[in-house]
Amino acid sequence: MICPRCGKPAEEGMNHCPYCGAPLQQDSQQASTPRYTAAPTPGPAPAGNSAEPPVIQLMRRMARSPYFLVPAIGFTCMVAFNLAAGLFNASPAVLESYLAPLYAYSNDAQMASIADTLSVVLTASAGGALLGQIPAILVAVSIWMMYATAVNESGKPLQTAGLTIIRVLQIISLVLVCLTALLIVVIFGLVFVGLGQFDDAGAAMAVMAVVLVLIAVIFALDIVYYVKLVGLLNNLRQTIWTGTPQGKISSYVAVLSILGGVVSLGTFLTGNVFSGLAGVASAVSGIGFGIFLFQYRDQLRALEPQNAAMPDAYSYEYRS
Repeated sequence: MICPRCGKPAEEGMNHCPYCGAPLQQDSQQASTPRYTAAPTPGPAPAGNSAEPPVIQLMRRMARSPYFLVPAIGFTCMVAFNLAAGLFNASPAVLESYLAPLYAYSNDAQMASIADTLSVVLTASAGGALLGQIPAILVAVSIWMMYATAVNESGKPLQTAGLTIIRVLQIISLVLVCLTALLIVVIFGLVFVGLGQFDDAGAAMAVMAVVLVLIAVIFALDIVYYVKLVGLLNNLRQTIWTGTPQGKISSYVAVLSILGGVVSLGTFLTGNVFSGLAGVASAVSGIGFGIFLFQYRDQLRALEPQNAAMPDAYSYEYRS
């Protein structure tokens, strides 16, 4: 044994150096005794790739959170209830409710003819209502596609197919709204021209002018909403493709979504029970998606200092 202080040899088993008095046994034990530490318990692996940029990780977390799941379930329920309402409107019970007041005024032959005609009308109306739900069904499928890619733990990047489908549908809706607004302007213009031929049509024209202004305001708000929504969806796609935040989260879209949800609650008191439930589900969806956008915007702002401090911390290449 060698003394660590003076370097002179000492006999094995001695506690102190006989030359300088330095302790020997304690240092030897400490040097020879290995120390072990328990390995940390691994936690659950997060969805996606830990090397992904912070904004991509944030998008995954938000898509898996109740802020997204609650309105997604609400929208899906709204579509299901609207389909049920369309089928219910063509049911024999509804047909009988229309025919009941007429029994006292018609004979059997007349009632049979009315019943046949009304049945055809109700069936066609229900069929049209079901066809009208196809865009909503596609949106619901796209929403769950977005959720599925967010929870995918295989390491694949986020997919933008769901966002693309919704964006295309919103562009089509924007075009239809613009065409409808143009058609209404043409109709009102023709009516004004017709009323101008009458000397006492001033009051009617004034009322129609007020109505036209109100309709124009509603359509203007609607058009701006669709334009900003299309831009928002494109920004989300660009964010996924580049790994960096692109554009801004529109507060206008979030507010209009919440207001639309509140307004849809009014349908709970109208129509059949399925239409009422569809209105409640629509309210949950609209209000929920508005809150989701505000939450995502706030958390995105919290990432700005991190992105500014480490602009080149992540090497990200999107591969579909």
